[in-house]
Amino acid sequence: MMEYILLGISLGMAAGLTPGPLLTYTIVATLRGGWKAGVSVGIAPLLTDIPIILLSLLVLHVLPQEIVRLLSVAGGLVVIYLGIETARSAQHIEHLEISTHTSARQEMGKGVLVNFLNPNPYIFWGTVGGPLLLQAYAKHPALAVAFLAIFYTLLVGSHVGLALIVHHQRSGLRGPWYRRTLWALAIVLVIIGIRLIV
Repeated sequence: MMEYILLGISLGMAAGLTPGPLLTYTIVATLRGGWKAGVSVGIAPLLTDIPIILLSLLVLHVLPQEIVRLLSVAGGLVVIYLGIETARSAQHIEHLEISTHTSARQEMGKGVLVNFLNPNPYIFWGTVGGPLLLQAYAKHPALAVAFLAIFYTLLVGSHVGLALIVHHQRSGLRGPWYRRTLWALAIVLVIIGIRLIV
């Protein structure tokens, strides 16, 4: 049992803290809309990953490689769009303020779209997470449940914790620094999007 607990901890932390589309967009949403917006994006895996896990376990290994490539391209285009949107908002912001144009629900929708079109969860569950989950289940269903619970506690907990830290530090971002931060995040999103496409 300890083996699966340790795997859940290490893989959950790695997935939660590795830079990627969802982590970057969690920061963007927090800077623009406050902690509620950031947390809404950070919990997106709880809404998207059940079908992703099922799809990965049942279908991904037999899908033609072209379908996986198309998923990467679609995800990359969405992330690039979010980067451009972030750059546009940075261009027009004079000082730090909580956005009244984007609600936490809208940000959650974008987070769900980013995560659902991101090929990384499919690849992870199709190659690493899925086999581990099946092994754990074969030994005892409770082990599979424990592995999932620990993995998602750390994955989502990392994103939520980051959103709260960024929200707490937002007051230190004034005028040009806030704009520069948004521009930097916009560039990171575009680079990640291009990487997903390539």
